[in-house]
Amino acid sequence: MASVQTMGDHNNLKAEKETTASDTKSLNWLNISCFYIFGIISFFNVEMFSVAAQDILSGRDVPTAILITCYEGPLLMAKLVIPWFQEKIPYVAKMFFIASFMILGLSLVVFANDFRAKILGVMLNAMAAGACEATSLALASFYPKICISTFVAGTGSGCLIGALYYTVLTTWTCVSPKITMMMVIPLPLAVLMSYALLSKDYLPDKSQNSSEEHKQVKYSIVGSTPDTMMDQEAPTRQKLTCDEMLKIAWKMSSVTISLFLSFLAEYISAVSVVTTISFPNSHFLPRDHFLIYLLSYFTGRFVGRGYLLLFAWLLPDENEFLHCNKTWIFTMLQMAQLTLLIFNSLYHFFTYIWIIICICSTLGLVGGMMCVNAPHAIAQHVESEEREFALGLMSAGSSSGVLVGALIGLAVESSLRKHCVEHYPNIKEFCFTRYHNTTGWETNIHC
Repeated sequence: MASVQTMGDHNNLKAEKETTASDTKSLNWLNISCFYIFGIISFFNVEMFSVAAQDILSGRDVPTAILITCYEGPLLMAKLVIPWFQEKIPYVAKMFFIASFMILGLSLVVFANDFRAKILGVMLNAMAAGACEATSLALASFYPKICISTFVAGTGSGCLIGALYYTVLTTWTCVSPKITMMMVIPLPLAVLMSYALLSKDYLPDKSQNSSEEHKQVKYSIVGSTPDTMMDQEAPTRQKLTCDEMLKIAWKMSSVTISLFLSFLAEYISAVSVVTTISFPNSHFLPRDHFLIYLLSYFTGRFVGRGYLLLFAWLLPDENEFLHCNKTWIFTMLQMAQLTLLIFNSLYHFFTYIWIIICICSTLGLVGGMMCVNAPHAIAQHVESEEREFALGLMSAGSSSGVLVGALIGLAVESSLRKHCVEHYPNIKEFCFTRYHNTTGWETNIHC
């Protein structure tokens, strides 16, 4: 009788363990999905504005980079300021701020007639996007490592989805740019919904309630892969002094500088150089060249930002091998691509649009690989208790690169456009990829 009872207890314990493992696995997938959505929302509006830049600025003789400058200034400010106050503001308050400012900003861009009000809407959206990226990366520091790769993969998806959504509706259908943007105004509410569904068990406020000895216990997630193993101390939040924060910023400066230079080259190429390259023999309107270039660029970025997540599923044992902590390699490749595009804009030695499309794709691919490897490279430079601040601050390097690139692009685009008109007067209408009147915003010129 005793042996039967023991066997029954053993079966009950086994069933309980299987149930726990199943629940934990489901919870992990839910957390991964939430961080994927955070990534999509962080970059969807950013890249939709980039693709829509020529339509928003249609009829105005200003450089394309002016819109990117107005966007990246507040974006960089948010990324620089928020990490220093991460510990003082509850995550739920930050998520509410993000959703509210994104919705308000999109509404101003869509419904305001005054160009200055549209720029204000772009700036509000930029602050929210910067806050979303910095907050999501800081939040991911408390969760399994795969959540960081998932968030970065989500940003790549947001780039591609935003570009594809806008390009398809404004180029291949009769929907106007204004209506296209108006339909996604409620989308930022997904940030609040995802945070509500996210498991809060990993957050430090939960772990600090446990006994002191439990904090020091090393553990791993049931049913996890090597990439998701949390073979480290339970995450705790320690108050960092200003001096400690500055030391952390210095320790990660090599990666931050690589990010800065990489994004500088990437955005000069994508926003200020390819806008001066179009082909009369391509059968596309000059404005459509810009959308096709950016769509191919975001496709490459989607692949680059998502490759670690893909291989984490397919080859979990080889995932660490695919990391590249030498981020300067990606920076050098993007500098070379920028140089090639500038020379083509000056001398027009490429005669087919598909060559530029391929270059734009590899530009996005290398940039995406830079983004997904940078957080893992930074993790090698800082301690576990420093990662929340470090990962939150990391995105400031990329945004500062975009901002400086956009400022340089103000002069680069004007110079390349002037050179094209002077040296190639027979095709001067193909020296700039923009409408010459404001009808490009209210109506769809293809219909």
